[in-house]
Amino acid sequence: MTATGRTTAIGTAIGAAGTFGLGALVARRLLFPTPYTATATVRSSSSTEVEFAATRDTRLPGTYRITRGSTSVRVGAVLGESDGDGDGDTVRRQLLDGPAPEAGDWTWDALMHDVVAEVLPGPATGPDTTVSRTHVVHVHGQSLGPRQVLRGIPVWDALEASSEIVDTTDLPLRSLDPGAAERIVDRVRSARARGAERVVLQGWSAGALACSIAASRTPVDGLVGIAPLLDVRSALRGAVSAVRLPRFVGSVAARIATTPVLSRLAGAAEPVRTATWQASGTRTLLLRSTADPFVAATDVSAAVQRGATVVSFATAPHTLEWNEDPERFDDAVRTFATTLRDA
Repeated sequence: MTATGRTTAIGTAIGAAGTFGLGALVARRLLFPTPYTATATVRSSSSTEVEFAATRDTRLPGTYRITRGSTSVRVGAVLGESDGDGDGDTVRRQLLDGPAPEAGDWTWDALMHDVVAEVLPGPATGPDTTVSRTHVVHVHGQSLGPRQVLRGIPVWDALEASSEIVDTTDLPLRSLDPGAAERIVDRVRSARARGAERVVLQGWSAGALACSIAASRTPVDGLVGIAPLLDVRSALRGAVSAVRLPRFVGSVAARIATTPVLSRLAGAAEPVRTATWQASGTRTLLLRSTADPFVAATDVSAAVQRGATVVSFATAPHTLEWNEDPERFDDAVRTFATTLRDA
């Protein structure tokens, strides 16, 4: 081999190693994501509105919460933006409830609720929980844990459905773990044994994928997927494209996440066993955002062809569909619940 050939071969090897290392990092972030946190800086406030320093989060349409210590304030629609006279741009938002917040840094919170007791009058889990005629099993995604599902419970409570939450945070791969689907199946069968006439699964992100797997193993009456992880491979390709990395890095990450032995490069002793949405014939509602890089339009179209009803949102980042438009989110769930009662 010539010197030029050796140089080319070495360069190719280094490039391949770099791509593989980057793919392993991306796969790790899917399997073991760090929960997103954000700070909102309040510039001023009144009894009707709050002025924030403009950031990606404070510009988002919809309903959010800011907290500081034990104080919680809900803010709503963006009322306008303006130049901050040297302090940066500002965003004015409607104050929905809570005291007018003091100037300074607050925690920006999309999850809205801290504990189950805020949205359910009684216990949310357990084999002896009383069930209604319609019982809903809620499943969270990878990074946020059970708090993630709380925004989606009040609409079902208003429909007189009972709810319980499947917590997968103790499993090696959380909601992507094979044990997640097993737990959901157990909860479905337990609810039936306790007298539930209809059982609905409602999952967020990877929790929605786990619900689809469970629905393919035991009969359920309805399935609601919020920002559903329809395909791990296309989700990873979309994620890397969103940060302007080549799509093939996402393909490498998907191979690592779903392949025995290779998954160890991402910190997982075992790979993701089921990487695609499982068709079951279950009546299905998908709530997704066209701004979400994890949910590919082609995968959504395929779900529609399989009979799913899709309600699309326009601006929500991953899993923030409720925040973009709470009323539209809840209306979609109420309409879906009606179809289940009429079935």
